[in-house]
Amino acid sequence: MTKVSREAGDDALAQLRREYDALCALQSVFPQDMHYGTLVPLGYLESAGSGIVIMRRFPGGDLAGRLRSLDASGRQEACRSAGIWLRKLHESGDCGMQTGVLGVADKLDHLASSYGAVISDDLETRRAWELLAHEAAHVEMLAVPTARLHGDFKPENMLCDGTKYVGLDIHWRNVGAAVYDLAPFLNHLRLAGCTWRRARANHLLELAEAEFLAGYGGSVPVRALRWAQLYFALCYLGGYRARGRLTAIYAHFRVRPLVLNLVRQLQQAA
Repeated sequence: MTKVSREAGDDALAQLRREYDALCALQSVFPQDMHYGTLVPLGYLESAGSGIVIMRRFPGGDLAGRLRSLDASGRQEACRSAGIWLRKLHESGDCGMQTGVLGVADKLDHLASSYGAVISDDLETRRAWELLAHEAAHVEMLAVPTARLHGDFKPENMLCDGTKYVGLDIHWRNVGAAVYDLAPFLNHLRLAGCTWRRARANHLLELAEAEFLAGYGGSVPVRALRWAQLYFALCYLGGYRARGRLTAIYAHFRVRPLVLNLVRQLQQAA
């Protein structure tokens, strides 16, 4: 199997090369076994301005698709395994896992400069942004686990063949609060939840989320986790709104409910 850089240019080539180097490094530091692992890199080359990573084929499909085909018990087990895999990745970093802070200032600056105008389009999402800013000082005082991060951890970036779980698109470049890997997974899990049986969707999501966090283990402050989830959800919302009217409509029905739900959860955790 291969991965080809989506864009031309030195930056895209450098990013793909870093992903290849990360896969190579993980072969020796990630605890590879019959249940958890990373893709095996076979080579890297550049052709016609594009970078290409060649990897040993893994027969499984992505976890997002697998979750749609499983019953409630199967989804819980799969989410627990995803949490276990992420913990193994975090513990594989050169410094292991330590304790630090969220680093909220950079996140708030990014949100304001990238999406501030479109997030302010309606009263409820503007209030969500205000809550995020209000809570920033409180969550910054919390001691949180830090590690070398996956960088884009979500069900779509994990493969599973029914027995083994393997991570995809591992950036493994920046060290930061572990919740910045946990939060996107939980958000994407909830965004996909509408494809489950609607009458029980919320209860099933809560069970799946709980199993994911149980699999990850350790002490993760709920207030910090909900803050990170709300931050990412507002970024999703802003990104869709900035692209135009059609994607803004999609965001209104899919992402905005997530934002409002996380507002309630963050208020409860405060």
